[in-house]
Amino acid sequence: MALGLTIPLALLAGMRAFERAQRDQRALAERGITSARRATQLLEDDLHRARLLLNAAARVLHPDVSRATNDSLIRVIFADAAVGFSNIWIADSLGVLKGAMIDVEQRLPQGSDATLRTREYFVEAVRTKDFTIGQPVRSQFDPARRWVIPFVNPVHGPDGRVIAYVGAGLKVDQMAAMLYTRDLPPNSVLTVLRDDGRVFLRSLDLESWITRDFRDAVSFRRDSRLPRTFEEIQSLDGTRRLVAQDTLSTIKATAYLGIPVSETLASVERQFFVDLLAGALLTMTAALVALYIANRIASPIDELASIAQALARGDQHRRAVVSGSDEVAILGQAVNAMADAAQERQAALASSERRYRQLFATSPLPTITWRLNDGRIEQLNDAARAFFGDDSLTGIRARILDLIQPADRERFSALPMPELAETVHAGQWIMPAAGDQLRTVELYVGRLEEREQVVAVGVLLDISDRIHAQAALEASRAQLRQAQQLEALGSFAGGIAHDFNNYLSAISTNAEILRDDLPATSSLRNEAREILLASQRAANLTRQILVFSRRQVVREEVLDINRQLDTLQHMLARLLGDHVALEISCGDFVAPVRFAQDGLEQVLMNLAANARDAMPSGGTLSIVTDMKDDQTVRIVVRDTGNGIADDVLPRIFEPFFTTKPRERGTGLGLAMVYSLVTGARGRITVTSDSVRGTSFTMLFPAAQGAGNAGPAAAAAPVTLRGTEHVLVVEDEHAVRSATVALLSRAGYRTSVAASAEEAIALLSELSTLPDLILSDVVMPHVSGPQMMAAIHEQYPTLRVVYMSGYADDDTVMNGVATNVVQLVPKPFSAGDLLGAIRRTLDADD
Repeated sequence: MALGLTIPLALLAGMRAFERAQRDQRALAERGITSARRATQLLEDDLHRARLLLNAAARVLHPDVSRATNDSLIRVIFADAAVGFSNIWIADSLGVLKGAMIDVEQRLPQGSDATLRTREYFVEAVRTKDFTIGQPVRSQFDPARRWVIPFVNPVHGPDGRVIAYVGAGLKVDQMAAMLYTRDLPPNSVLTVLRDDGRVFLRSLDLESWITRDFRDAVSFRRDSRLPRTFEEIQSLDGTRRLVAQDTLSTIKATAYLGIPVSETLASVERQFFVDLLAGALLTMTAALVALYIANRIASPIDELASIAQALARGDQHRRAVVSGSDEVAILGQAVNAMADAAQERQAALASSERRYRQLFATSPLPTITWRLNDGRIEQLNDAARAFFGDDSLTGIRARILDLIQPADRERFSALPMPELAETVHAGQWIMPAAGDQLRTVELYVGRLEEREQVVAVGVLLDISDRIHAQAALEASRAQLRQAQQLEALGSFAGGIAHDFNNYLSAISTNAEILRDDLPATSSLRNEAREILLASQRAANLTRQILVFSRRQVVREEVLDINRQLDTLQHMLARLLGDHVALEISCGDFVAPVRFAQDGLEQVLMNLAANARDAMPSGGTLSIVTDMKDDQTVRIVVRDTGNGIADDVLPRIFEPFFTTKPRERGTGLGLAMVYSLVTGARGRITVTSDSVRGTSFTMLFPAAQGAGNAGPAAAAAPVTLRGTEHVLVVEDEHAVRSATVALLSRAGYRTSVAASAEEAIALLSELSTLPDLILSDVVMPHVSGPQMMAAIHEQYPTLRVVYMSGYADDDTVMNGVATNVVQLVPKPFSAGDLLGAIRRTLDADD
């Protein structure tokens, strides 16, 4: 009998050991391929991160700006970049550096060539005029001479030509793929071969491998046709490794990840023989035990078997009579102990069931149970009855699927139910709740065996309010991102506008003086007039750009929306063309609103232009005005075009985002609409689909206490000439000269200062104070408002008129808005400037 038992057990142990070895080898192969994919993905991520960094640098760096400016911008980019980059630089097409993170000239040995024109990666980038990833090189600027991978990206000018190149070096030893390889078993190696056979990267001994070329190797040509293979090979360093491979997309190359066989298959083989030996020992032990038991307890076992059968039938009081101390007696004692334990467990089970039912009934979370075989609901606790409603689960809603929405029932039926006494997360579901509501719940399911019935216990966690809160939070984050983008663009536009308006001011003032000095019959008056008109058009363009900065001098008007639409109707019709019908519906008793001067016209013209482009085959543009409530004015602009794609809709208000060709759109139209509407304390939303077209809804607060809006009363005539003494403070020479000439022609006596410091010093030297100071707002070191604050401490009654092409001082802007401060926007006409000076001089103290 023992021999008959030993042979099958030995065969079973051998089969189990062989199966385990096969399973371990398959698992090892899967882990190797997974590790190769992971290393490849990490490498791809590092290369992609470098490309994103250079794309960002190419948008802000320029070869024509000063070296110091580029260096400052690069340091900002470098500070925001993740660790691992050794340097960031910009160079012209000849390889001459125009900016860098580090001082290249100081780091290089004396007499070395500081240009990049001979570097292989730079030459390749100039040849291809495309993003280039070079071969790893030793860093010349790192004291440790670590390996870096050079990246080069072209910088395109406005005409699309390449004007410069930006580059960066990524430290090889800090790449995520290299760090990942170090965590693998010792002596594991990651090798990356380009498709042309050159070694691109290797985690071990890169110095000697970087010059190798495998393009003629048979295994390389085979591997290039068999991606993601896994095999055992003899490495060139003599180590046998299991090697997995995967292809890269960012660079045309293949990554090979090798793990030493001594750390992988050797352990599997050792485990196989250990399993065989353990199986043999276990089989022999089992055979000996079986033989011993058969000889000693073959007869008394029947008695214990009958007692066990009685206990199994429910006779909890049946016990074995134990005498002696042999094995049978011990077994009898064990049977008795088992019976006692079973009786105690039965009592504990009954107590546990009572506690469970009490916890089930009093749980604050809705809890239900249903049978797994047919889904019929068996129990609900009080919280579930309150959630679903007292009578919501009667009649047809007696099964669990009746609580699931019809579209989700097939997915719910396919859910795997827990096999053991555990709780699993079963996902999010929409369920009917009391009051005919639909609520979103998280469902957690457990398994409970009751007698011969297996039921599921479901606990519901109502997350509807949390989902709504998350949606609201995401909407607010989107608004914040939009505001931040506009703020960044505004800062950029304001800086340009300051210098640009200074130039325009000098041009327009000199053109106006030239026009007035020329005889009426002179043909040159027309040329002077054209110069003046061109500068005025340029000034209007600058004011449009300054919409984004929120720092332009805002002169709000109280507008009658319906009257404004009536005025703009013909202009909008001409803009739309004959193929688009214009329908305007003005509601009765629409309250006036406060809007920046010409702001509403720009909003409607931009929306109309977009609607026209969306209806190339014709359609209808409708504009509707009404009162949403007593305090809110609503304007709806709707077209019947082909709609906006779902993936484009969230980005339509982003500055410079456009789906139109470059020659037809700049991406500023809707961004300007958003800025103008929100600047008027309004809100704008958009809905769109391919059937009904696109609809923009704008809501504005009604102007309080404005009465009926209408045209402003004509101002009283102002005398433009005078004989008073004016101190002109302006840092721009051309503007200063033109302004002094204009004031002198109007009869004023003038003094000039090129800075705030010079003006303060001049005041102490003058025998009599000037009657008025005409000062620029933005000046180097000390601004105009800061200068006046210092002057007013000594001369508090001295009057001032500000002029600026970009009013970035909050004190000045608030003063303009409340008519406390006179500010003349650049470029200005003679009438604007002289009128402001005259009004300030004639104003009561």
